[in-house]
Amino acid sequence: MYAAANPAKTGLTGAAFRYRRPKFDRLLGGCAWLYGYPVRAEPNGARGGAAENAGMPAKKFEVDEAHEDAAVAWARRKETIRGALKLFRVLLDAARRHAEWVEARHGIGGTHLWVLWELGQSPGMRAVDLAKNMAVHRQTVENLVRELQEKGLVRVEAAAQSPIYFLTSDGQSIADASPEYGQGVLKAALERLPDSALGQVVDSMRALSECLPFREDRAALKPLADILRASAHEPTRQAHAGHRQANLEN
Repeated sequence: MYAAANPAKTGLTGAAFRYRRPKFDRLLGGCAWLYGYPVRAEPNGARGGAAENAGMPAKKFEVDEAHEDAAVAWARRKETIRGALKLFRVLLDAARRHAEWVEARHGIGGTHLWVLWELGQSPGMRAVDLAKNMAVHRQTVENLVRELQEKGLVRVEAAAQSPIYFLTSDGQSIADASPEYGQGVLKAALERLPDSALGQVVDSMRALSECLPFREDRAALKPLADILRASAHEPTRQAHAGHRQANLEN
């Protein structure tokens, strides 16, 4: 962009020589900076003598390094945000794929498989114990167990405080078929993280959730499969609502 010159011939050295403006700068009327060219005004007499610059105010249009650093930092920040969005999509897609795989292979949902996995590890658990391990409501666990009981995969025995649950032979077979991902792929991935990385993930996600619009804290105790299923059916519900509104107007 800048014309090469011999310092000995121009009499310019250092910064003045490095920022010497080319001939097209004069053609633009000394306003090359308006077109995005970083320029620095030269000392009087450096080009054409003092007569050429007589009556001209001395101005400096220097490269603002701080501004350039801020622009680079902002570009990196936007790229980081795009990368984070891609990672969230990968996480949710992995959870969805696992749920579809479980349903296609065993005919139950991913959350149902998690119940079977927990009972396979610790037979005789109560609803409150399952709810704590799975981070869901107790009522959610009781509903899941009832559905599994109807499929012949779980049996319930009366106990002093509350019923306790055991796997049937069929339920044990399903639990044994998925020993690694019985708790879900996200839980399995979190289990593999070292303590330091796990703490960073929790801190970062907590900070992110505090900035999240449309945040609903009650969703923290909902099974992820239910949340993904609800989002998948949302367009259908919106379409039905639109049809109902149209029928009312007609």
